[in-house]
Amino acid sequence: MQPIVVTSKLNVRAETLWGEQSIATVNYELGPWLRMTAPPAWRHLKLRDFGGAGPYFKSWILLLGLFPVDRHAFGTLTLGGERRFVEASSSWVNRAWRHERAVRAVDGGCEVVDTVCMLPRLPLVGALLRPLYLFVFRHRHARLKRRHGALDD
Repeated sequence: MQPIVVTSKLNVRAETLWGEQSIATVNYELGPWLRMTAPPAWRHLKLRDFGGAGPYFKSWILLLGLFPVDRHAFGTLTLGGERRFVEASSSWVNRAWRHERAVRAVDGGCEVVDTVCMLPRLPLVGALLRPLYLFVFRHRHARLKRRHGALDD
C-alpha cells in the first residue's frame, strides 16, 4: 500500500518540538477526537528516553476519549539521526503499522514529516482506512500549526 505522507512547516525550533515529543503530545495532536491510553510511567516520558527495543505497552485508541476503536501494541521505537523516529507496531485493525516522524530545521522554524505505512488485517479494509488515517494525520498537523504557528511556504 502507498505510504501516507503529511508535511508541515512550523514556527518552532526543531530542537524544541523534538524535545517535547511524548504520548502526551501525541494525545494533544489527536485531540479532541481520539486519545491513546498509556501506563502512568509512559504518559509524559519523552520519546527520546524510551529505552530498549520493546515491545513497550498496549494502548487503547479511544474515540472522543471514551469509546475503544482499536488496541495498539507498541512494538519498537527506533531513534535515528538527530530528530527522527520509526515506530513499528501492530493493532487489532492493522497487522503491521509503521510511523516515521522526521523533524528538521528550516529557516524560521522546522519541518515535520510524518510517513505512515500500514498492512490491515483484512485486505479490503485498507481502502477505507487510508482516507481515515490521512484525515487523522492532517488533523494532527493542523493541531501542531495551531500550537506553534505555521511558516509561510
